[in-house]
Amino acid sequence: MARIFIVDDEPIIGIGLKTLIGEYKRFSEIETFTNSVSALTSIRANPPDVVMTDIRMPRMDGLELCRNIQQLKLLTKVVVLSGYGDFVYAQKCMSYGVQEYLLKPITEIELYPVLDKLLATRDAALVSFSLFEQWVDQLEEAVWMLDKNRVSELLEEGKRELFAGETDVQQYQRVYDAVNLLLKKLNARGTYRIEAKPLFEENTVITITYEWFQAEIYIWMQRLSEYRKYERINVLEAAIQYIDEHLFDEELSLDRVAGKLGITPTYFSHYFKKNTNETFVQYRMRKRIDKAKQLLAVPHYRITDIGAEVGYESYPHFSRVFKKATGYSPTEFRALLGIK
Repeated sequence: MARIFIVDDEPIIGIGLKTLIGEYKRFSEIETFTNSVSALTSIRANPPDVVMTDIRMPRMDGLELCRNIQQLKLLTKVVVLSGYGDFVYAQKCMSYGVQEYLLKPITEIELYPVLDKLLATRDAALVSFSLFEQWVDQLEEAVWMLDKNRVSELLEEGKRELFAGETDVQQYQRVYDAVNLLLKKLNARGTYRIEAKPLFEENTVITITYEWFQAEIYIWMQRLSEYRKYERINVLEAAIQYIDEHLFDEELSLDRVAGKLGITPTYFSHYFKKNTNETFVQYRMRKRIDKAKQLLAVPHYRITDIGAEVGYESYPHFSRVFKKATGYSPTEFRALLGIK
């Protein structure tokens, strides 16, 4: 569930709004603040999903709070409350990224539809971020493997599906998040630390766009390549060697091979299919069936034992797989060889 902060210097109004929002039953946490300074401290420490703030407050007014929230580039949605039906205030709020502007006094009739809208936007953003994280995971592996073609594919995919149609502010935030997440994942591998100094140095003016991000990725790959003396990790060679050595183990799986190589199953599956024109399962089955054919050509081998010999836990399972691959049952195949 979501979290909301209510900021109003009149305690009675804060309590009333907290009760009203509590009856809405879609927020797990509702906090009230009587001044913007303490509210901003809490927002920085643990950003809520929604901030509802009054305009007229001492020390720091609501507009200044909105400006600070905008500068933090948070996903927090902001609703401004005011007893003044002043269009100038509304205009100023919107320039600070405020989503909604409501006039006091507020009832559930005005408030609940606004909260519905904000939470729907939040839910869509959470789904979007989940896809974003998956994309970063794939990009990190491709960078680590120095797979330039895959990196290029993913960067084009990101430009098309994750960054298209965003405002400059939204793109800045998304690129900033991508850089931080990508660096965190790459550096967690612990063998070579990649830095993006221009992004973090003080007093550095830089236009952070998706194009800048693309160029930065290739710079990182060049540094990584130099560190490795321009040698790529040969995933395919290592994978096939491991598969062939453990081909007849019942537990041989895509997850197990990927784990041995230190990459995710998703990346390994994509990489293997792209470089061999067959899936891991197809490769494993083909190699096992080839071995089974060799054993079936040896008369003294019992057919019922051959399945276990090539990695299948039961003869019926082996028989089904063999017939699917060859068009013949093991018995029929042996008969074709003239062996009774």
